Amino acid sequence: MSAESDDLLREDARLWAIRVSDPAFADWDAFAAWLEQDPAHNAAYEAALDDLEGVDALFDVPPAPLPSPAPAYVPPARVPRRWRMPAAAAGVALLAAGGSWLALDHRAQQDYATAPGERRTVDLADGSRIVLNGGTRLTFDAARPREIAMLQGEALFEVRHDQARPFVVTTKDGARLVDVGTVFNVVNRDGALDVAVAEGAVDYRGSGAVIRLAAGDMLTRASATATPVKRTVDPGAVGGWRSGFLQFTDAPLRTVAEDLARNLGKPVVIDDALAARRFSGTIVLDGAPDAVMARVAPLLGARLVRDGEGWRITRPDGPPR
Repeated sequence: MSAESDDLLREDARLWAIRVSDPAFADWDAFAAWLEQDPAHNAAYEAALDDLEGVDALFDVPPAPLPSPAPAYVPPARVPRRWRMPAAAAGVALLAAGGSWLALDHRAQQDYATAPGERRTVDLADGSRIVLNGGTRLTFDAARPREIAMLQGEALFEVRHDQARPFVVTTKDGARLVDVGTVFNVVNRDGALDVAVAEGAVDYRGSGAVIRLAAGDMLTRASATATPVKRTVDPGAVGGWRSGFLQFTDAPLRTVAEDLARNLGKPVVIDDALAARRFSGTIVLDGAPDAVMARVAPLLGARLVRDGEGWRITRPDGPPR
């Protein structure tokens, strides 16, 4: 086994050990199947269990609460010794117990939220990863972690493809994004939707339409009832906010302001007279918010005015405020 493959196996085993230690864990069939794939999986899992004394540190900070009340967070307990068994026996025991596990209700809602300017990475047990940008909220059932409800904001999805279990992202208006083995970025803002694909493909399904997006494709929908528009983007620029830049192609300045606020963590509003003006270009997020915004105004051909803790983008010939 190569060093890279060995690292991937250790990471998979670590994720399974953490997931199984959660009292709400319910994906026993997938866990049993993973153990049975290769004897090395059980050895890696055993090694991961030996390191679980430090797992509590991973849960010191619970998922950021949503505005609605949420139950108090309780860190997971140490993995029970009963799960330390040879791979074959574990697989048989879990599969045999499958019926009784399914008979119980182990569902638990996993809610994740970030404040403007904050970022967070969520690693799923199947090896998929979600990177949340600022001002983002999403949720999923622990029993169905490949079905994500994205409530608002922006996130980059790095999906481990599984033809038998499609990875689906849904929005409040009922639109569905179905993974076809991919890396893709989603921005969901009050019914407006942007989906850009860096690798693989995604199927957009909404209002009776099915649109296949391949690498380098972007779908833009101005509202929940608007007709989606498909165009081409640079795949390397998809999710560029993670690398410190925002790239726009014919985007309204209202969208530019929203993206700046999400990434800088400060309010950025734009005068109505400028909101529909279009912008194409790249904004570099390097430096403090003040420095970033000082560079933005000339790029947009606008004037910047301090507005409380944030900024207002206004006409260059507008009256001083």
